[in-house]
Amino acid sequence: MTWYPASMMHFIISTLKKPVLFSLIFVLFGTGFSMAAEIDDSSLFVEAFGAYQKKDYLLAVEKIKLINQLFPDTPLQDVVLLLLARASLWSGDNTLAAKTIVKFNRDFASNPLKDTVEGELQRLAVRWRNGEKFLPTSDLRSAALKVRNEQRALEKASLDQQVRERGAAEESVPETIQAAINVSGSAKSIRVGQRGAIPFEVVNLGRSEADIVLEASAPPEYEATLTAAGRTDEKVSRVTIGPAATYKGNIVLRMPPNKVDGQKANISLRAVSEKFHRVIQTRQTQVITAAPLVRVVAKSAKLKLAPGERTRYHVTVLNVGSLPTLGMSVRVLLPAQMEFLDGDGSPYLREPAGGLIFKLDTLPTGRLTEFTMQVRVRADCPIGQELRSRIEVMHDQLPTKDVFTSMSTFVQGTQLQIQQ
Repeated sequence: MTWYPASMMHFIISTLKKPVLFSLIFVLFGTGFSMAAEIDDSSLFVEAFGAYQKKDYLLAVEKIKLINQLFPDTPLQDVVLLLLARASLWSGDNTLAAKTIVKFNRDFASNPLKDTVEGELQRLAVRWRNGEKFLPTSDLRSAALKVRNEQRALEKASLDQQVRERGAAEESVPETIQAAINVSGSAKSIRVGQRGAIPFEVVNLGRSEADIVLEASAPPEYEATLTAAGRTDEKVSRVTIGPAATYKGNIVLRMPPNKVDGQKANISLRAVSEKFHRVIQTRQTQVITAAPLVRVVAKSAKLKLAPGERTRYHVTVLNVGSLPTLGMSVRVLLPAQMEFLDGDGSPYLREPAGGLIFKLDTLPTGRLTEFTMQVRVRADCPIGQELRSRIEVMHDQLPTKDVFTSMSTFVQGTQLQIQQ
């Protein structure tokens, strides 16, 4: 988690108030399809992860290096570093694997993902810190190069096959139905946990009736189905369209509740002539998650305290997502060496175990709220002790929990008499 100084807060909030912009242009009637979309860190990471799953470790490393080049401050940095370390290890690049896992351990010392790091990577990290130099693992390197070359060959063969099939279809299909299928649609932002629909049209430009098979392709968790326009209960997979007629429908999706605001997924619609299987039209769009996105900055008014000294503690909650939060609980777990004295005007619930819960009905997008409390460093707290709190944010409308760590407070100086 990257913490920003207070002087940058106004800049961050004003920047994140701007709506997410995206554009999608369908070019109809056989002239092709173009989509204007910016490269983003999440889609690049998904591509890198997909390459890793296919054991194309060199492509995964290439994609991750592009993420680090284009998005050096990506909030995905913890998983980016882990994937880079693992892909480097399996591609035989021991030096890159060691350097990367050392950086992960340093930058994300308290990250729960640290427990998932393989022992082999942690041993490489220890040897690297001890000054050892590594050679590539030749058999892993050879295997990685073989997979990369095979994937390139498959990609080229697939592209060549598509070109051949397109040419054969144009030669074999009767002129009356040639280029008869055209699909249009528009990208849509869908609320997390809710259902949404992307409209589409299939146009028969031919001079005879056409039977069309429709197929929607999306990640399985989106539960994509096709329905007739205006009739969400009427699922379709095959339609008959008269000459010069248009069929209108929807791709109906359910946005998974665990998606992050702004996360994108590719959705495609495929239309195939039932009689002439080589007459195929495929159009692709993206669906974008709309959700709250909460970040927390927690710190004491004084970052250096003496044993027994009291201070005000601030917990600032920001919603930088595209939707307001509806029902939110902020649970603050102070370090054992810090005593809670008072809520300082902020209503709270106190748990038997010592946790403090602040409730918030709603937090609009681009806004922040602050909870304050009076705390005191315990008189017996050792000099030099670092104090950090844990903050958990739970949303009533989402099954997820966000966890944050406060800025550090250091105990120094001489012991004070406990203030009453």
